[in-house]
Amino acid sequence: MSSQDVIKTALVSILFLMLQVLFVRNLVLYDVAFCFIYLIIILWLPGEMDTLWVILISFGVGIFLDMFYNTAGVHAASCTLIGYIRKPILRSFFPSRGLENEIHTSLVELGHQRYLVYISIISFIHLTVLFFIEAGGFNLFLNTLTKIITSLIFTVLVIYLISVFSYNLGREKK
Repeated sequence: MSSQDVIKTALVSILFLMLQVLFVRNLVLYDVAFCFIYLIIILWLPGEMDTLWVILISFGVGIFLDMFYNTAGVHAASCTLIGYIRKPILRSFFPSRGLENEIHTSLVELGHQRYLVYISIISFIHLTVLFFIEAGGFNLFLNTLTKIITSLIFTVLVIYLISVFSYNLGREKK
C-alpha cells in the first residue's frame, strides 16, 4: 500500500466518520431502522492488509463512534469482531487465489452480486452483535430482530448506493 493510498484511505475514513456523526446519526426510520455508513471504512480496507491492523483500525473506528453515540463500547466490540472475521469472509469470496495478491474489496473487483453478499454478511454480523449487546441479552428478541433486519436493509442499500456512485464518479474522471 503506497503512501498515497494511505492518505486517501485516511481522508475517506475521516469523511465517513464525520458524515456518520453529524448527519446519518439522526437518520432513523420509525425508530427501528438505523443506518451505519461508517462500515464502509472497514469494508473498503485492502484485502491484503494484515489482520492485526484491520482489527486496530476497526477498534479505533468503533471507539470513536462510541464517544459520540455515548454507547460505552458497543460499536467498538462489534467493529472489532468484523475486523477479525473480515479476512476469512474475503477468503471465501476468493477461494482460488490467496490474499497475498492485491485484492480490492470494491464493487469493481467483486462485482455487483458478490459485493452485495459481502456487505450484507459483514453488516448482518455487525448489527447482530451491536443490537444484542445494546439490548443486554435476548429479552427483547423480536424487537432486536426487527431492528437488525430493517437496519440491515437500510445500511446495505445506502452503502451499495454510495459504492455505485463512487464507482461512476471514478469512471467519469478517466
